[in-house]
Amino acid sequence: MFLKRIRAQNFRVFGNGDKAPALDWGLSPGLNILVGENDAGKSTVIDAIRQVLWTTSYEFVRLLDADFHIVGNARTESLFIEATFAGLTPDQEAAVVEWLSYEPDGSVSLILHLSARRIASRSGKRERVEAFTRAGKNGDGPEIGAAVRDLVRATYLRPLRDAEAELSPGRLSRLSQILSAHKNIEGQEKNDFDATNPTSIPANLVGLMAFAQHHLGKHDVIGGVETAINTQYLKEFAFAGDLLASRIRIAPDLSLQAILEKFELSLQPKAHIAPDERCARGLGYNNALFMATELVLLSDGDELALLLIEEPEAHLHPQLQERVQLLLEKKSSLPDQGKQPVQVVMTTHSPSLAAGADIAHLTLVSNGELFPLGHGQTKLKTSDYEFLRRFIDATKANLFFARGVAIVEGPAEALLLPALAKACDRSFSDHGVSIVNVGGVGLYHYARILQRADEKVLLPIPVACLTDRDVVPDAAADYVVKATAKRFDADYTAQELADLVKAKETRAQGGSTIVCVSDRWTFEYDLARHGCGELMHSAIALAKAAKTKDELLEEKDELVALATAQDEWAVLLAAGHADDKLAALIYQPLHEKKASKAVCAQYAAHLLATKKYGVGDDLFAKLPPYLQRALQHLAPKAKAP
Repeated sequence: MFLKRIRAQNFRVFGNGDKAPALDWGLSPGLNILVGENDAGKSTVIDAIRQVLWTTSYEFVRLLDADFHIVGNARTESLFIEATFAGLTPDQEAAVVEWLSYEPDGSVSLILHLSARRIASRSGKRERVEAFTRAGKNGDGPEIGAAVRDLVRATYLRPLRDAEAELSPGRLSRLSQILSAHKNIEGQEKNDFDATNPTSIPANLVGLMAFAQHHLGKHDVIGGVETAINTQYLKEFAFAGDLLASRIRIAPDLSLQAILEKFELSLQPKAHIAPDERCARGLGYNNALFMATELVLLSDGDELALLLIEEPEAHLHPQLQERVQLLLEKKSSLPDQGKQPVQVVMTTHSPSLAAGADIAHLTLVSNGELFPLGHGQTKLKTSDYEFLRRFIDATKANLFFARGVAIVEGPAEALLLPALAKACDRSFSDHGVSIVNVGGVGLYHYARILQRADEKVLLPIPVACLTDRDVVPDAAADYVVKATAKRFDADYTAQELADLVKAKETRAQGGSTIVCVSDRWTFEYDLARHGCGELMHSAIALAKAAKTKDELLEEKDELVALATAQDEWAVLLAAGHADDKLAALIYQPLHEKKASKAVCAQYAAHLLATKKYGVGDDLFAKLPPYLQRALQHLAPKAKAP
């Protein structure tokens, strides 16, 4: 059995589908990962599931007035949450037969529908919430009973959990609940200790505790202290005819629950420490232990194997995050021998964890809307999923948590574009924009991630893909080798150039994703060509000087190189070159590998910070049109009131 669908209306961030989107999410039987920025609605999805199912920890979960959706100052009067389960086994169907729904195709499902409304108190000063859970779509079936509750409870791991405390002994401890739910616990409550044959070791837990208490009571230390308390003190307090005596016991009674609450689970010390020594371990590994314990219970049980986990990366370093993610993926796929697969629904803010997952398992949450990234939901092809699984890394996975994404083909754009945006008062940081550097390959694979198969659905996340036109201006013919294939502007007609650009755009453009093709040649050339010539000339001069010093240019060397560059710039301007020729001369050292493009971009970003090369709208006007279009799409400047 697995959770197939969760619906909700007017629950927190989710509305009724009119002014705000409702929740309607179809889940896979295996791994389901919710990604997205903070306050997008990920935890609300988890809480919606918890409200309708409750949890195996028997924590108190109830709806509050604040859980009702609000628009402006008007809060809705009612809400509903509905969970649909499929894949029930014959035994599970038999246990809840009176609550089942029979579909037209002959399949059977279990639907739980929680409806709630706000009711004012008699004084009118306080609201209370009245809630009912019934079976059937829209709650048209009977009220659910204990058999359903016991079958469909979910296991929930809260964010920033204290795993050590959760696994410590105590009343209703989580470990005692896990042990009491184990499939082999039946019969362990029987006391099979035989006092007439005290050396015989019992088979059951209660019997073992009785065995231990019997023999501990005979120990000299325990017996001595007990006798001293009774004869030397309590006897003096007792009135005539009254018995006042004590006894020392491990557990106050021999009930199974009391015994289980005495257990604790902890990690063994490291190899260089004696195994019987008590040694505290880090938060991260204790969290991994906690997750492993819950997975044991879920895999071995006969009920719903649903794990709700928020931020499994809590306290884990990136490499351990990856291993945890791989384990969850393994346990949620084909089961081990004799085990059932565990359905996992988790939220994460970890690029490392998202990078290690199959994109098909991800659902992007943005502004209260869910956008599954599985097969058939996006414009990604099967080969795209395979490519991205191999090549997406933690840096690129930032796109799943961004408010905007710039996809670029090299380190120069990745380094300089944010600096240009900031200098133009369109800060990527302020707008939540992430840079994804695909390294010259795969741009079109990444571009399709955030495009929906249904073109009517638009993700509210702008994406701009920056790519070079890669047609050499004729002005650079002096140092660019000619080829048999078309390479220079002169080799193309105006229509052919337009078609070339159009083909690059249409290959990846769609939805909220645009493709911005350089207007002339490359990123650096176009900057030099359209108004940032002095900036690029100075940055390239510094990069050339750095290369001669093995990238160890000191501050005094920078000042000398910059002064020389300024003199050379004056000479270039005085020569009266046309714009294309001037840009070609500026760009030549980069093409000839006399300077690193990445180092040049770093120096250009440094020079922009001096504000000597333009700021704000003045600098924006100097940018190539394709960069203006990209920045306007990703980080539009706020209009004056």
